[in-house]
Amino acid sequence: MRTIKIFQDLINSIISNPAVLSLLPWEDLRLCLSAELQCREDLYPEHQLQSRNLLFQELMNESRQQATEGDAKTVICSLQKIVLALQEAAYTDCLQVQANFDHACLNHYRNNTVIVLGDSHVNFFSGNEELSFLPIGGEINTCTGNSPYPFTPLHLGPCLAYNCCRYQTSSSFREKAEYLCRNFIQPHARIMCCLGEIDIRVHVFKQAVSQGRTFRQIVDDILGQYMEFLLGLQAQGYRLSCWGPIASQSESCPVDPRFPRVGTEEERNRATEYFNRQLSCLCREHGILFLSVFDKMITPDYRTKEEYLSPDRCHLGQAALPLALPEWQKLLQAVP
Repeated sequence: MRTIKIFQDLINSIISNPAVLSLLPWEDLRLCLSAELQCREDLYPEHQLQSRNLLFQELMNESRQQATEGDAKTVICSLQKIVLALQEAAYTDCLQVQANFDHACLNHYRNNTVIVLGDSHVNFFSGNEELSFLPIGGEINTCTGNSPYPFTPLHLGPCLAYNCCRYQTSSSFREKAEYLCRNFIQPHARIMCCLGEIDIRVHVFKQAVSQGRTFRQIVDDILGQYMEFLLGLQAQGYRLSCWGPIASQSESCPVDPRFPRVGTEEERNRATEYFNRQLSCLCREHGILFLSVFDKMITPDYRTKEEYLSPDRCHLGQAALPLALPEWQKLLQAVP
């Protein structure tokens, strides 16, 4: 943990030269501790985070007061208390992440749930309106359970359909998927892949311009990579299905740095329509079930019906459940 090393180096500096007490960057240290707590927001309820925050504040105030008095020994002692608290937190975090993993894995095995594998759009299958990710290790998340439907969402980061079959990408999707197949997903499980929305919203039209090609050609390239990944899973004995990308973010939505977009709303929805149509055909050729609510989310002039989106105006909200249920039934009834 980087913050532990910062405080340990600081303690060693004071031991070597007590005169550095007057130069300690207290505000920077406070921000380091604050950042540590922010990293735990998905792990613990708010009251536990507040309790830890109060503990760190008390220890920091104590250390700062002692530093103004020039008492190096007591400052070192107080800073060592902070290091111990951080080490205890790190150990507890590991236990919590393991508990999240064990709970999700047990639910998957016990209830034969459908694994939903992909980007942040897997959250819809948790039954939660807002993104609700719980870390299970290896930069992989599941979701807090709030759905009566037999899904286990697994969020592997902001991954791309174009990169899903490649190693050493920024999201490490391929490596994470292989890890899950070895350590989490039961043999012959049902896996529904959920990728493509980010490709269309951010990359398709950017690449079309930079390569001097049509958006359809770019989408075809993406689907070539995506199908290679899907067929690889199918060859391992998993029962595959595919969830098509949803309608794209509306132009009326203020640009959010978390959800960049390239191309107009109409262009992106036309690209999504083409992506889903082609993916549906490819899936049918290989016996992979294709599911989508896209056609029900757009107007005749390719505008997105925002009533089906969550408050972030990018992901599906639970208002789209009536659209999804008939699609889910195809999946749940397809294989006993």
